Amino acid sequence: MRNWLKYQPGLRQYSLLAFCAATLLALPACTGLNQAAINSLQAAYQGPNRNFEAVPRNPAYQYMQVEVPGAASLTVLGYQYPNLQVWYAAKGEVVRLQGNRLLDTTGLNVNLANVQYTQGAQAPQTNARFDVPELGLFNVQATLQLQPTEPPKSNLAKMASATKGLYWYSETIVGSKALPAALEGLPPAIYGFAQALPEGINASELPPAVYGKQCLAPTYCLEWHRQ
Repeated sequence: MRNWLKYQPGLRQYSLLAFCAATLLALPACTGLNQAAINSLQAAYQGPNRNFEAVPRNPAYQYMQVEVPGAASLTVLGYQYPNLQVWYAAKGEVVRLQGNRLLDTTGLNVNLANVQYTQGAQAPQTNARFDVPELGLFNVQATLQLQPTEPPKSNLAKMASATKGLYWYSETIVGSKALPAALEGLPPAIYGFAQALPEGINASELPPAVYGKQCLAPTYCLEWHRQ
């Protein structure tokens, strides 16, 4: 939890709520989530069996399916702050999204930390600065460019597209600055939006994506589908 508390000073007042939500299996009474949401999280099994897909969802809460290599989980929206969402899984994993992009993660085999996004030199570009602690990488810098693309072929992307016809965009790394050797061959991020993006839209003003995929290492990608 140490990572996300330091990004937004205004969020510090919610530290108790965040701590409780991250430990809701042990301390369910201290969260604002009702029992139905807690039951959904408890049913989210991390592994090859996807029994959470059949779990009834409480319409009072927002859910997001998250997948990483070898594991899948159901998460629930703990709270929302302007342009920031914090999602919790039953085993304590935390995924924070800023708009449609990953802001950081906690509890995964590979995590993204200390991410900063700023507007690039051109409207469809974004400058990113981030850490990948498990790879020993700190203060990595890259420029990302948004452009239309084909939908990914993963099962989660197909599920997202089947329920809501999506418009697909990728963010590729551009420019002459090379990534560290540990990130060579890093695939582009891919997002599925509910509507086509206006031509020339500023990359810092993107709506939340229904589906997203960002790779934290060349062979370790995180996918999510807001449901």
